[in-house]
Amino acid sequence: MSNKFKRSSTCLLVSLTLLLSGCANTGSSLLSGTKPDPRLTSGEQSSFFSSSAVQGCGIGALGGAGIGAIAGALAGNTKKVLIGAAAGGAAGCAAGVATNYYLDSLKKDYATTADRLQAMDKDINKDTDNVAKTSVAMKQVISDNHATLTKISMQKDNAGFDKANANKELAQVDANIKVMKSKIKVMKETSAGYKVALQDQKAGNAADKGKLIKLNNEYSNLNVQINALESEANGLYSQRQAISLG
Repeated sequence: MSNKFKRSSTCLLVSLTLLLSGCANTGSSLLSGTKPDPRLTSGEQSSFFSSSAVQGCGIGALGGAGIGAIAGALAGNTKKVLIGAAAGGAAGCAAGVATNYYLDSLKKDYATTADRLQAMDKDINKDTDNVAKTSVAMKQVISDNHATLTKISMQKDNAGFDKANANKELAQVDANIKVMKSKIKVMKETSAGYKVALQDQKAGNAADKGKLIKLNNEYSNLNVQINALESEANGLYSQRQAISLG
């Protein structure tokens, strides 16, 4: 294996490391096109739901990509470096989620069931509040986008219809839907992490049993909010899918 190939492989692995690290934290920076409504991305909205499950997925993907790239490098094949990194990253992401990152963190940081339940209570309440705040912004955008789609649907067959402007409006709706789906996906991943963690808790006394019952009720409330928001977003998506300007 030449020194040149080794250097190329090393540079590629470093680049993959930086890329995947960025994606784990903020999502891909390579996406271009119409920007989503700032109500979905500005202020508090930009920092909500960096869930443990998603972070675990990013870490797993990074590790998997590194292993895959190294395997390709050892084979002396640049193409195998790329293929190995992609395949390893996908497998690593699945493994990161499958290892129950949130539960593992609880076990690592808190020695007793009581302490873990207390930490979960804080986390679930925080994310329930985050869902509520995010829902306000999303529902405003969904309402405005419904109105936009209704207008386009009613006017698209009229003489003098501004198709170019309508396409821009549809692109905006598409960008919004993409962001909303992404946020809801993270919400659901966060909720799934709580479910696994709650199921793992073994309450050995009355106090812990009472706390666990309370947490399960809070978890159910969180799910109700997420499902309601997902239903509204799906309604917008269905309306958008029904519109074609040819």
